[in-house]
Amino acid sequence: MCLHMLLISRYILYLFIFVSFGYSLGTQFLSVPSSAIELAFGPSPLFGSLTLNNPALLNAPSQGVALNISYGSWLNNISNSSFSLASKIGRGNIGLNIRHMGVSDLELRSNRPTDDPLATFSSSSFSAASSYSQTYGAITMGVTVRYILIQLYTENVSGMTFDGGITRSFGKNIDLGFSILNTGFINNTDSYNPVLPLRFLSALSYQFPRSKWGHKICLSAEKSSLVNGSIIRVASETKFEKFDLRFGTQSSNEVTVVSGGFGIRLGLLNFHYGIQIGSQHLGLPQMLDISIKLP
Repeated sequence: MCLHMLLISRYILYLFIFVSFGYSLGTQFLSVPSSAIELAFGPSPLFGSLTLNNPALLNAPSQGVALNISYGSWLNNISNSSFSLASKIGRGNIGLNIRHMGVSDLELRSNRPTDDPLATFSSSSFSAASSYSQTYGAITMGVTVRYILIQLYTENVSGMTFDGGITRSFGKNIDLGFSILNTGFINNTDSYNPVLPLRFLSALSYQFPRSKWGHKICLSAEKSSLVNGSIIRVASETKFEKFDLRFGTQSSNEVTVVSGGFGIRLGLLNFHYGIQIGSQHLGLPQMLDISIKLP
């Protein structure tokens, strides 16, 4: 009887932990924007050069190395940071991305209500990925291999994911993009069984004829195993001299999101900022990017 009650208490204790964790990290971090540019647009297989939403978008400078550092916060003040490198190799591009999301001061409680928690603990999600892309005429293809590690209380799970993507240009103004993200596997434990968020993204963009103002709009759709129904997004980017202005909106059966941001391009050094406002009222995600072109 005592053993039975002990097992029930342990189950309830883990339930409290995983409910708290479910609002924050887990494998869901693979669907969270990893840069200010991505946060401003919303996930799209046609926007960004170091994006995690389509490895075909990996685009390195013709000479030297592109370095990008991103830092900010996600919902519930979860820290969100990433580090990326991109360089030419042969006829293609090779990239490295390391990212981390973490939350601290989670409360450990049992099934008995008390004023104070039993303890506090932290949880984190980490990934290290390598990507390659290459262009064949009007078509660019890319692949990504990613190692992930999730830590929660006393639980540690790890796995591998694989991404694939393609973009196709139609003249100078129209682009089409597709990507499949987060296929792979993840190890489970007796008390924690995370599931990878399988995602399918598609997008169509139009670049207005070049003038003093460069303007691009994009319509995209996503089907995710974590979301009921489809996610529809509309994004735009306006460039004027050294300044970029970005807007985005997304809608699903559960959440409506409006986002935006700006960038300043100073040659070898660029700054980008992104912010997101959602109907779930769980915080105000913000991110800052610093991009550097190294000799």
